[in-house]
Amino acid sequence: MPALAIAASQDRQPPVYLHEFQFMDGGKAIYYQLEKKPWQQVDVGKPVVNLVFVLSGSDCISMGQFLPQYFSGLEAESGRTQILILHKRHILPGSNGKACGDAYIRADHPSRWQADQLEFMRAQLAVLQKQGQKPQRLIMMGISEGAELAPVLARQLSATHLVLLSHAGMNALDVYAALAINNPRMNSAWQQLQAGLRLKPADPDASLLHGRSWRYWSEIASIPQTANLLALDIPILLGFGDADPVIPDQAIAQLRQHFQAAGKIIDVRRFPGAGHSLSAEEKNYLPDFMHQIDNWLLDSRP
Repeated sequence: MPALAIAASQDRQPPVYLHEFQFMDGGKAIYYQLEKKPWQQVDVGKPVVNLVFVLSGSDCISMGQFLPQYFSGLEAESGRTQILILHKRHILPGSNGKACGDAYIRADHPSRWQADQLEFMRAQLAVLQKQGQKPQRLIMMGISEGAELAPVLARQLSATHLVLLSHAGMNALDVYAALAINNPRMNSAWQQLQAGLRLKPADPDASLLHGRSWRYWSEIASIPQTANLLALDIPILLGFGDADPVIPDQAIAQLRQHFQAAGKIIDVRRFPGAGHSLSAEEKNYLPDFMHQIDNWLLDSRP
């Protein structure tokens, strides 16, 4: 698939390019690319300062419908910024949350995500290297479920910064268990999930638990999210809404305590009344957070 511009520049919004990436095993996935330059910068030949790899959330949804507006606020005040978003296999440009089919379900698990993202990211870094560019900052940004993998990839690729959005910073199944305590309906589903995980099915990629494969749940249960975060020695920024229904009470406070006990710092930005998308009744805080990312990067000069 040749590069396709899917959004024209309007009100200083950058164009968004849609590409297709082919993996070494023959599989394919789409990815989006957009670049932001400081408004006063006129030299198009200036090198990329910030390379941002974005790992988006769960479900069979393409981020294309939210671009470029999703990154409004991150206006490259910290330097020319390239943003790359690789989707999971079998997500198409128009995917809107409806089922992508069996092939998608079989490929939708952390070990597949990790292998694909790592191959993609290394390929993009190699392209920039051939162009004589070496970004001063390599930023891993994990959104919701994408935050599960972001610390692991940050370590593998020697990222300079990590950004997490709408995530509790704890193991996914611990989040599920904590949310189920005071929710009878969710508690019943939690019990079913635990029972289902006890026995490995003949085909772990096809046997479903709550719409995801047995392999998905088994692999995500083994990700030690807090430990992965604590293993990093790079700046970490986490943004969350205090009305986010998938972040348990006290989860962020506990995460801060873990960092304090380890003698480390995590920069947490809380948005009052905001839900999982950082939107509240009267305000969308996402542009605010994106602007804060820009300032945070500017403060931590390369």
